[in-house]
Amino acid sequence: MPKRIILVRHGESQGNLDTAAYTHIPDHKIPLTEAGRAQARETGAQLRDLISSDCGNSTNTWRVYFYVSPYDRTRSTLREIGKAFDRKRIIGVREECRVREQDFGNFQVAERMKVIKESRERFGRFFFRFPEGESAADVFDRVSNFLESLWRDIDMSRLHKDPSNDLNLVIITHGLTCRVFLMKWFKWTVEQFELLNNPENCEFRVMQLGAGGEYSLAIHHTDEELREWGLSEAMIADQKCRATASKAGWNENCPWFLDEFFDPPHEELSKENDECYEIPDCSSSDPEIKEEMEKDRLALLSEEIVLQKLVANESLQRSKSLLTESGIVYTHYKREAEKCIAQVETCEDARERAEAELREELKVTALWEQRAREFGWSDSGKKRVQ
Repeated sequence: MPKRIILVRHGESQGNLDTAAYTHIPDHKIPLTEAGRAQARETGAQLRDLISSDCGNSTNTWRVYFYVSPYDRTRSTLREIGKAFDRKRIIGVREECRVREQDFGNFQVAERMKVIKESRERFGRFFFRFPEGESAADVFDRVSNFLESLWRDIDMSRLHKDPSNDLNLVIITHGLTCRVFLMKWFKWTVEQFELLNNPENCEFRVMQLGAGGEYSLAIHHTDEELREWGLSEAMIADQKCRATASKAGWNENCPWFLDEFFDPPHEELSKENDECYEIPDCSSSDPEIKEEMEKDRLALLSEEIVLQKLVANESLQRSKSLLTESGIVYTHYKREAEKCIAQVETCEDARERAEAELREELKVTALWEQRAREFGWSDSGKKRVQ
């Protein structure tokens, strides 16, 4: 089993510095800034110190295997992080498309994205799907598929040839992908996911193997750090359970997840609680609640209309642009055709002038021939005898 699984967000990118970059550069081509490269080098040194710090006097017992998203900014982050590690410490590197960034569509129009992200806040971050892109739920599905492959690699010892070495997996990825990875691994609910904050550039999360065989964030990170990331007290308590509890005793000792859905057990349940009852619909009888719900519905419809208008305007602008380009091409070829026609006419005029001159020359030649014959010239070149 890997001793640690470390999730690292990429360094500062051009898109983090200026979102206008997304309007003309494909998302996967967004580069790191110089500050982002410096962040990655610093993070590399921190990871090296972290991994090697608890090896004691044995300096040859740890190794690292890297996974990296195929985006330019994550690959560049790995290049800078890798400068902190001796080559012999690296077991391997794998580019993994399933840990790429959430797909937001193709080129991102700033005004449109602003409206879309406002709609996402109202709809919910996890289930909201970007037009022509993905939702966090879609990212969850592919990350889940990646974890299945990861566990097969671990079970079959594809990543760990020498069991005497401590194996550390480092995954260079993106902010939302980090959160979704943790959600899947620790079986967090959608509501708990919505509480999470995005990691800063080059910030990392360390999942370390506990004494009982469970991975936990609480071994390396403090309670304060976990709170800053958005973990609730119940989620922090769960991480502490995982740090020490065995797999067999974890569910018994950490019942917080059940408490999210079920009331604590009682020795006796009142007769009233045994009877089936229906929860009344407060909105049907409370005119204020009903009015608020109607306002929310109208607000959502208004946002949708604004979004559709933006999409329609973009299509209209693209059509106008194509029409303008077509007009330019048409004008160019029309001019070229007019030039060709003019040149053909010039050639025709020159041909006609040449034919006229030839006719005149033939007339002159015939006149001189006639006069020559009158003076006795013949075709044989001899002068005729009088």
